[in-house]
Amino acid sequence: MKRKIALPIWIGFLLIISLLLEASSQGIKETTIRNVTVKTVRYTIKPVNSNRKPEKRVLKKGAIDRFLEFSNFDVTYKKGKKKKTRRIYRGRPYSFRLNEEYELDLYDGSHGRSDAPDLAPYVPTPEDVVDKMLSMAKIDKDDILYDLGCGDGRIVITAAKKYGIRGVGVDIDPKRISESNANALYAGVENLVEFKLQDVLKVDFSEATVLMVYLLPESLKLLRPMFDTLLTPGTIVVSHNYAVSGWEDKEIDYTSLVHEEEIIHTIYVYRK
Repeated sequence: MKRKIALPIWIGFLLIISLLLEASSQGIKETTIRNVTVKTVRYTIKPVNSNRKPEKRVLKKGAIDRFLEFSNFDVTYKKGKKKKTRRIYRGRPYSFRLNEEYELDLYDGSHGRSDAPDLAPYVPTPEDVVDKMLSMAKIDKDDILYDLGCGDGRIVITAAKKYGIRGVGVDIDPKRISESNANALYAGVENLVEFKLQDVLKVDFSEATVLMVYLLPESLKLLRPMFDTLLTPGTIVVSHNYAVSGWEDKEIDYTSLVHEEEIIHTIYVYRK
């Protein structure tokens, strides 16, 4: 009778460490699926190129499923009277919503709004990156700073606290705006900042002399015509991680820095 050879413990540890290093180097984030409908959604999810059986999931109204895997996924659900399988990609947000025919479907983005596109998932900018973005903007005491997709308000609040300038943050998520107002109060700069619960694509930011953005490339393409129309000549635009397509001739500065998690952050600076 053949004996089974046990895998040495140290090899198992090495495998775990290898996976963690891969996750760190690739900046892997959780994949999320949110139920934006008013009913419970039942679906199955299976990692691509895996021998695992599809996992049955029950997602209640307003709930979010979170997955941390090294692969993409195939999601199967019932769209109308037919089953539909859609591939989703790791580290991105998705949501179940009803389409124009009131059938269940799976969409990119997770903010839960059917009347506005998802411009980016909520990913807070590290404080050292915030400081660098503000420094590269060469802020003047008379500047007015806007942050489109302000999240918890940290850029606007830091600018007000450090430079004493007026700032406006815009976000479509009520939770983020609530956090921003609370953070401004705690920092003692509530008299210098304002946070608007609004769709970025519908806001008038023409008074901005400094504009901060941390949005996806396709979102910047949507916004660029607004940059061209609303921003006055000389306005500084600072973009975190993604270049503004079509504004190559307006780029005046560029840098990359490594955050403490060894993740590279890129900052682009433009002058309108």
